[in-house]
Amino acid sequence: MPTRESFTMGLVPVGHVVFPGIVSSVLVRARGHRGAVKRAANEDHSMVFSLERPDHEPSTVAATGRILDLTEENDGLILRVAGIQRVHLISYFHEGTALKGKFRYASDDEENIPPLLIEEAWALASELWAMVQEPGARSDLPSAPPLLSYWVAAHVPLNAATRQELLEIPTSRGRLAKEISLMRTLLDGLRTQHSS
Repeated sequence: MPTRESFTMGLVPVGHVVFPGIVSSVLVRARGHRGAVKRAANEDHSMVFSLERPDHEPSTVAATGRILDLTEENDGLILRVAGIQRVHLISYFHEGTALKGKFRYASDDEENIPPLLIEEAWALASELWAMVQEPGARSDLPSAPPLLSYWVAAHVPLNAATRQELLEIPTSRGRLAKEISLMRTLLDGLRTQHSS
């Protein structure tokens, strides 16, 4: 784990929440960010991907990510990004048409997680995934609590604001507890639909 108090890195506001340990598909629409994204991809550098808020400001909790591949489309760049680490945005500035930010790392504050909490989250996620996945899609659920919590946040059908709220929770235990509540509600609705 890096020990520096703060660091500076390229910042890309996007419409999707990137989670540590999860590979995501991200669309970069803004032309001003495309050059910086292409440079980072070519030089194999990480960037910070932050959910763009309704006021067009970047969210203050985000994740570093490495661009695995990049495709140019008419409406922007489609990236496949491997999330690496949660970060807090301290400040940001314009560098040409791109953004750079000053950040500090935000590691998960780990506390004792009851095995029943992990088992319930895993069971609900497994059931929900079986109900909503595309035919032929396969995903092995992780068993480690931090990665399981990020997997659930990334794969359960939730809106971007709820995903951002989950990213901001500082512990895996807190994140899993919130996700269990969300998954119970989603599963109750899906079970009702399937039984009628």
